Formats: sequence, structure tokens, C-alpha cells
Amino acid sequence: MRRLNVKKVISVIAPMYNEESLVREYCETTFRALEVLQEKYQIEIILVNDGSKDQTWNYMLKLQENYPFNISTVSLSRNFGLEGAVYAGLQVSKGDLTVVMDADLQDPPHVIINMVEQYEKGADIVLAKRKKRSNDNYFKRTSAKWYYILLDELSGKIRLERDVANFRLLSREALNKLLNLPEVNPVFRVTVPFLGMKTAVVEYERDKRFAGETKYNLKSMIRYALDSVTGISIEPLRKLMILGFGSGLICVLFLILTIISKDAWKTSFFISLVISMFFCVMFFALALVGEYIGQILLEVKRRPTSIIYEYNPRKEPRKESIDEIC
Repeated sequence: MRRLNVKKVISVIAPMYNEESLVREYCETTFRALEVLQEKYQIEIILVNDGSKDQTWNYMLKLQENYPFNISTVSLSRNFGLEGAVYAGLQVSKGDLTVVMDADLQDPPHVIINMVEQYEKGADIVLAKRKKRSNDNYFKRTSAKWYYILLDELSGKIRLERDVANFRLLSREALNKLLNLPEVNPVFRVTVPFLGMKTAVVEYERDKRFAGETKYNLKSMIRYALDSVTGISIEPLRKLMILGFGSGLICVLFLILTIISKDAWKTSFFISLVISMFFCVMFFALALVGEYIGQILLEVKRRPTSIIYEYNPRKEPRKESIDEIC
């Protein structure tokens, strides 16, 4: 009899937007780092062009000609943002293991080896956790810290690991369950913990960006944070109820203070300041409710996270066979 020697496939998804200076270096660095896995696994890199305006897509196609059995290329019809690019890669991934990572080489590709080890021990999801953020500026470190604290506080029953971004490994089963979720505006780092499958964590130190500049500005971070908070649970709305009840109690206390105070004008002035503060809280609450309504609108429209304009899958390598005597 003849038995096919079929290796499992590791699909590594690398979203890129205007990263022409990174395409070749990222792929070659990743292939070198994962060379030790090639005895047991086939390595596939899925390059996702998120509507780049430079030569990123052309460089992807040229590199695919050099690595026809290891590189697949995806081009979106326009720029959909990080989440759209990630989910486009997830949709075309056929790997037994799928890894999502940034393509700027701040996430070292060799960490994937440790992630695969955890997968082989039985984990369906492996998270890559940053030990420290020494290469980030003070604002980025502080905002990221409070982002994870806030998200964890508002996550309800979902357990979130702090300092874990999109650098994750998913088994085939985990990926199938993720893609079966009905959401059309998902946040990857929120929907993955929602699955609640067996999860492992590996720690690593993040490197500096190899080339170019980050495309993630303050506006993008705020939008991403709002999508995360409103997408994870309805816990923020419940917190607003508590905040409203507490504000009502404070108003009653100040009313009593005004009645019994001898310097009523001073108290009235202070109360005016407090009322102004409460109005700020009220407008914040309205804005948060508006974000939830916006999320409902997106879900009702059922528009896709992204639109794939062109997909060039890798060529399938010839299957080796092993002769067996029965």
C-alpha cells in the first residue's frame, strides 16, 4: 500500500498598508525563523494588501513568483482597516494552524515556534503576550495600559489577557468557530476570547519597527477602542445605570446642603459647577448609547468586514508518498 506523507499547514496572515519597504524583509525573515518547523509543517504566508497606494501589491506579486508554494496574496478593493484585512486573511486561510501577526516585524516571527509548541500540547488558541513596551513612547504605553484595564473591567464574563494584541495562533477548529460567528463588525482581539476554548500564553519582547512608520494614528486608536468597548458586552450600559443612580444621590445631598446653608449663594455657585459636571456625564452617556446604536446599524446592514478584489492562492506542492509493506 501507499500512504501519503501529508504535513500540516501553518498559515501566517500578514496585513499590510503602504508597506512596500517591508514586504520582502518580512517574508524572508519569517521563512528563516520558521525553517525549524518545516520538517513537520508546510509554511504559508498570506499577504493581505489593505488598499495600499504605493507598490506594496506589486512587490507581493513578485515575491509570490519566487515562493509559489509558500505565499498566497490577497488584495482588498479599498482600504478597510486592520480588522478588515485580518478577517480577509482568516477567510482564505486553509491552514491547520493560523497565525495572525503584524507585518512590521515588531512581532518577532520566531515566537511562532513557541506558539506551535503550545498548540502541540493541546491548546486551541495561543496568545503572544508582550513582556514590556520599551520601544513605545510614554503616551502609547499609558493609553495601552488603560485600554486593557478598561476593556477587562467591562468584559463581563469574558476573560481578557492584558498586553495581548492580534498576535495569536488559532487551531482549525477555533478558526471555524470564529468565522461562524454572525457579527459583521468584529474586533479580533475581543471575539477570540469570546470563544472560550483551551488557551495558552507565551511571552515575548517586542522589537522596533523594521522600516516605515505606523499607520495607526490617534484617531484610529480611539475608533478601535470604541469598537472594542461596545463590541465586547453591554456592561458599559449597566455601569451607566449605577453612575446615574449615584449622581441622583449626590444631587439630593446638595439640595439638602443648600437648604440648611447660611451662605446660600456660595453653595448655589458650587452646585452650578456640579450640575455642569453632571451634564458632561450625561452627554458622555448619550455618546456611548449612540455608539451602541451605531453598532446595531452596522450589524443590521450586514455589510462584509472587507471585500476581496483579488486572491492568488499558493500552488500546492507535490504530495510525497511512503511505500509500506502490509
